[in-house]
Amino acid sequence: MKPARKELVGLLKNVAGLPGPQLMLKVGGFDDYFLRPVATQRSLQNSVDVSCLTNWRNRFVKSFLTEFVATEERTATWLAEAVHPDDSRILFMIENVHRDRIGYMGLAYIDWANSYGEADAIVKGESAPKELMSAALKTVLHWAKGQLGLQTMAVRVLSDNPALTFYRKLGFEETRRIPLRKAVSDALVSWTEDGSLVTSERYLVHHVWRKHDD
Repeated sequence: MKPARKELVGLLKNVAGLPGPQLMLKVGGFDDYFLRPVATQRSLQNSVDVSCLTNWRNRFVKSFLTEFVATEERTATWLAEAVHPDDSRILFMIENVHRDRIGYMGLAYIDWANSYGEADAIVKGESAPKELMSAALKTVLHWAKGQLGLQTMAVRVLSDNPALTFYRKLGFEETRRIPLRKAVSDALVSWTEDGSLVTSERYLVHHVWRKHDD
């Protein structure tokens, strides 16, 4: 068993956006598509990345636990202040050799002591070849297990998200459903897990990746 490699996540985020060669993960089965670590340091952020993340966040707002109107400034601040210093999170842009951005996905909630991590923020923003998103996610999951030493991979999905089928086809198995409590404040709607609720409008479905032999 490989030891968990927390320092690799920090290194990738620290060098993302710098001039010169950058680490990119080739999407398995798609020679022209790659996963590129998103630059999170404020001074190194890519304006096109920030614009894409903002636009896609607004397009798929109902797929997130917090609902609000994203702006590029808000996205840039989130990358710099929430993602960059968090050693349990990294975000990848999915793009082709022409630098056309297709979507993004990442890892989050990494528990290094227990070699546990979750796929997170998986969004297809533009049209893509069939099975590209599946192949990209499998690439990230295998990388997390092989290079980061994470032994257990999971994902959380809203119960009304059609992507539930996508994850099940990839070998994720449901482990539990937790009711969500809705809160509305000004221009923000938030959904928080609350196991004390008997019923709820929505649930957060937790899955563990069981099939990882391909």
